[in-house]
Amino acid sequence: MFSVTAVVLAAGASERMGEPKLLLPYRGATVLDATTEAVTASAVDRVIVVTGARAEEVEASLGAVTSSSPSGGGAAEGGGGGQGLRSEPFDPSRQRPEALPPSPDGREEDDAHRAGSPSMIVVRNPDYRCGNMSSLLTATAVDPAAEAFIVVPGDMPTIRTAALDSMIELWFETRPWAAVAEYDDRIAHPFLLSRTAVDAMDQMTGEKVLGRLLIDTDDDRVIRLSVPHKAPRDVNTPEDYEALVRRRSVDQ
Repeated sequence: MFSVTAVVLAAGASERMGEPKLLLPYRGATVLDATTEAVTASAVDRVIVVTGARAEEVEASLGAVTSSSPSGGGAAEGGGGGQGLRSEPFDPSRQRPEALPPSPDGREEDDAHRAGSPSMIVVRNPDYRCGNMSSLLTATAVDPAAEAFIVVPGDMPTIRTAALDSMIELWFETRPWAAVAEYDDRIAHPFLLSRTAVDAMDQMTGEKVLGRLLIDTDDDRVIRLSVPHKAPRDVNTPEDYEALVRRRSVDQ
């Protein structure tokens, strides 16, 4: 069976937020915790979280078990504890930790129990200032066995596990070159990339490579997967975060 790896991009410097946005509180944990909770609840085989800016703090918030970068020079040294980075094989018999409380944002079905969870490792991107593409390629390089990758920004705490699972189902049914989620209001993550698409991105230069490759294109190799609800919002600015918290308070 072809394997599918999820890549959570958590390397940005949060310049527009003015503080580490991934560590902001949300649902009794952090923005990043809520995102990774949704991702690890999905049917992916493995989860790679890519850190960069303030890597030690981000890794410590995850209790990170980490792995060396492909070059060897950017290896993290453990989430605050000085341990070397390692990965754990997927064990279907292992029980997931207790899920976050059910959320009124439509993720109750995503919090349902599963028999096991994918392994999650963290890899540091020493070149994170070069943008998300460098982080994505850092992740894909350390998992050569994966045939496809699902990409999720770490600042998207309301993303639904069901959307990721629909993308995984699409992969196993049709093996598309790439796919994007087409929500009721816009196109957004998760994005699906085959290994072939990743190789094509490696040859592209300039800004917003993912957008140019997957959204601002009429390339019929890019499938648009219909997801029947509003798109999850990323958290880039203080106003974005205030709206996220306000929505959470109203829903409660």
